[in-house]
Amino acid sequence: MVVNAKNNHARTFERRDFIKSALTASLTAPVFAAQAFSGFSKRANASPVSDAEVIANSPYGVCSHLGGGEEFDQIPQNLEMMKKAGIRWARADFSWIGVEPSENEWRFEHLDKVVAATKEVGIQVLPILDYDVPWASPAYKNLDKWLAYVRKTVERYKDQIRYWEVWNEENLKGFWHDDPDAEQYARLLKETYKTIKAIDPELVVVYGGLAGVPIDFFEKSLDAGVADFFDVVNIHPYRGGLTTRERVDKFQSEIGAFNAALTRRGYKERPIWITEMGWATPPIFGDVNRRVVAAAIQRLYPNELPRVAFFYDDRYDPASSRPRHDFYNYLPDDYRNRRELTSFLNADQLKSLSTKDVDMLVMPPSETFPSDCFDAVAEFVKEGGTLVLNGGVPLYYECWIDEKTGQYRQGANNPKFGEQMQKLHMSWYAWWTRENVPESLRAVVAAESVDFKPTKGTNAFDGFFPVHEATRFFDDKALKDGDRMIALIEGRNETFCGVAACIYDLNSDYKGAVVVNSVSDHDGTNTNVSTVADQAVFLSQAYLLAFAAGVERFFWYEFQAPQRDPKDPEHHFGVVGQKLDPKPAYYALSALTKARPAGSKQSGQDLKEEDVVVSWDRPDGMKGWALWTSRSTEEKTLTFSGSVKEAFDYLGNETIKPKNGAKINVAPGVLYLIGPDSVSLE
Repeated sequence: MVVNAKNNHARTFERRDFIKSALTASLTAPVFAAQAFSGFSKRANASPVSDAEVIANSPYGVCSHLGGGEEFDQIPQNLEMMKKAGIRWARADFSWIGVEPSENEWRFEHLDKVVAATKEVGIQVLPILDYDVPWASPAYKNLDKWLAYVRKTVERYKDQIRYWEVWNEENLKGFWHDDPDAEQYARLLKETYKTIKAIDPELVVVYGGLAGVPIDFFEKSLDAGVADFFDVVNIHPYRGGLTTRERVDKFQSEIGAFNAALTRRGYKERPIWITEMGWATPPIFGDVNRRVVAAAIQRLYPNELPRVAFFYDDRYDPASSRPRHDFYNYLPDDYRNRRELTSFLNADQLKSLSTKDVDMLVMPPSETFPSDCFDAVAEFVKEGGTLVLNGGVPLYYECWIDEKTGQYRQGANNPKFGEQMQKLHMSWYAWWTRENVPESLRAVVAAESVDFKPTKGTNAFDGFFPVHEATRFFDDKALKDGDRMIALIEGRNETFCGVAACIYDLNSDYKGAVVVNSVSDHDGTNTNVSTVADQAVFLSQAYLLAFAAGVERFFWYEFQAPQRDPKDPEHHFGVVGQKLDPKPAYYALSALTKARPAGSKQSGQDLKEEDVVVSWDRPDGMKGWALWTSRSTEEKTLTFSGSVKEAFDYLGNETIKPKNGAKINVAPGVLYLIGPDSVSLE
């Protein structure tokens, strides 16, 4: 089966290709040289911190394609906004094709412009030596020409740029331009390291940022003898939100595995950097699923609001990759002040599902289904309940929790589920199951739903984004007498029309309804996509948990979003928009750098079930604290010693300074406390 789901780390390459012809360099004083991140001493009565020292000790970076597109055209504005937010590092491609557009023709004008601008503002750029050129591809097979590019580039900026990253995501074919091979990358890295160190042994060589957390690729490169040929470990651990204790533990343990791999081979620990991680906010995220649920409520419950339950179990993907409050976005505004009509059910509760308690069950967007819950859910539909299945072909894969390990498992396509679809009177087809079916069609609102007006409110499909594609379709072949199929969205061209989302309104042996939607809008098919509001929450949590796990420097992907394609997540990772309009994530970064300024040193982490408390020692001598929970907002008792000098939320809004022993609301959004000597939540 063709699946739209992407790996956690995978992203499109078009954005990189767009800026490939004009990419960037940077400047920083030689004092920033090859020293490990050390932090400031306490500064109560010390002289002011120099700008150079702030940069050298700052852990805050962003990815910014300063050499091309809007970012190049708006370099001064970009850099000023970065500095205002407390960001002192910018990672940028320093591509071969940008400085040698044709063989033996060298051009550095665009880099020189960026060097001058970054020097003026005081931002350090981490340049990436990357990719190949048409006359020397792949680069690892043309090392003499590759090293000539490295030598010319590093020699030109060696007195200003002290850190050099060698390639980007070399474990992906799209960037390596050949089948990824750890041994071949090790060979390229060794020779590049030797070339850079021959120019200046104090220069710092950064292992190319690995897509995801591929410890196997890293270990294979170590086995190939590369351990002596880099100074900094580097990963890109894209993933869904850190929304459960299990996800937090996995994130931090995966980070630690890289230094553990070095230690096992007799090498002492190296600094670990994250040079890419982020969540995109495409405007179509969840749009179709929201509209389908709203349309189902309008059609099936025109005079009342049904009691809606969401399947949410921390052990199951993809439900646990998103915060619970995200699921409320599926519901019409009428539910905003009617939370008593909503609930969340785990797998055990799903097995006792009943129409006595729930009218509509909404599963998270996915082609998987917990196999041991199907019979109970089918009985729920038989009794008159409504089941909502978003995200591709429903019931295509089975999933379960392994009894021995307690871990989530997903199986291959389960033929039994085909029978179970028939049991629910559903039937689907696609280009690989039926002849003369197009692979992809533009998704449009079905004719019978265009003019539908519910008793209250407007049509759920008003303002439908005209950018979606339909690739899988439903029909009425499994319906029985009394049943009907209500089309909601169709894939249509001049010669073909197929239903891509519909309501199976059942009135035969089954008395309920099944709502299905196969149209992809990245909701559930790409785990590093989120709402604009969640992006800010995820940013704060990711930085703080990474630092607590020993990460020295963290570069958010990315600063400015081009926002040209509403479908492509790659256009929406930024913390500011195309016109430099700040998203909430920009304010979250600003609040983080205020709470944990450059030079802070990690001092502790306390994880109790879903509650997180992390602390650090600030260069001004005070302690900083961050508190949050992975669950929905809960009331907790806060106890602390010392005094609270400042209290503000993850967006930088000041809050009332809590009193010792007070009851406070702890939410997924981080609360910062500055000053106490100890803090605990109960």
